[in-house]
Amino acid sequence: MAKKSRRERARERQKLVRELERLAALEPGGAPDRPIDVDTPAIVEPRAVAQPCPICEGSLKLEEHAATEIDGTRLRVATVACTSCGTRRRRYFRLAGPTLH
Repeated sequence: MAKKSRRERARERQKLVRELERLAALEPGGAPDRPIDVDTPAIVEPRAVAQPCPICEGSLKLEEHAATEIDGTRLRVATVACTSCGTRRRRYFRLAGPTLH
């Protein structure tokens, strides 16, 4: 059985990382068209770092939390970075406000 070359292994790793990033973008909060609804901006930061890194499952740290408008929708965007592998990504949130019962 032939050993895989370093280049082949690197290509496979890159392909896996791209696939994991694609899947992470499909999750709630992974893209502007799939924001996570929150009642208050105070919830954005803890929720943004609550899930592990989609690449290595390391812890995330918050780099920035900003309010912005994308395609006419006001969103909160949390930029996070993995403390292990350094991967950066954005998580999208929408202020839903309290609901009346």
